[in-house]
Amino acid sequence: MALSGSAARRYAEALLGLAPDERAVSELRVSLEKLAPVFDRVSVAGLRDPSVPMKERIEALTSALRGEPDVIRSLLILLLETDRIALVPQIALAFGDLVDQREGIAKARITTAVALDEPARRELVQRLEHKSGRRLRATFAVDPTLIGGARVQIGDHLIDSSVHAKLIALGRQLAS
Repeated sequence: MALSGSAARRYAEALLGLAPDERAVSELRVSLEKLAPVFDRVSVAGLRDPSVPMKERIEALTSALRGEPDVIRSLLILLLETDRIALVPQIALAFGDLVDQREGIAKARITTAVALDEPARRELVQRLEHKSGRRLRATFAVDPTLIGGARVQIGDHLIDSSVHAKLIALGRQLAS
């Protein structure tokens, strides 16, 4: 796999290359997704504090990572030693994107005027998967300014069937 993009993506690509099988890939993804929120500004500042000897910071990190896959522990220690520990959340995102891409899963951002319950979300995702011919990993948002309908972003493709968009289009037609 060719290396490309940001440092976080390159670390994610290397990590993916180290996974011996799909089960390991899944374990790494779960571990990274669990750890990513922990590396906020405060914890990163603590780990980068030069007044604390590097050996103590490594011991603290190693202790906190008990139970995580060895490759994750090794990566985070490397990131700490090279002063790149703040990249952990971006590496987790890039790793998830790479795994999804490898599995043929596209990201979909679905924005509706009102919150949808879980059965409605599943049905909408199934209809979108059927129409697009792709498996989707959907995130949902609510924007009351849409008035009704939905706005769906799948990769670079935007489908805007909201009442708001239709009203704007009608206004343009009437103005011309």
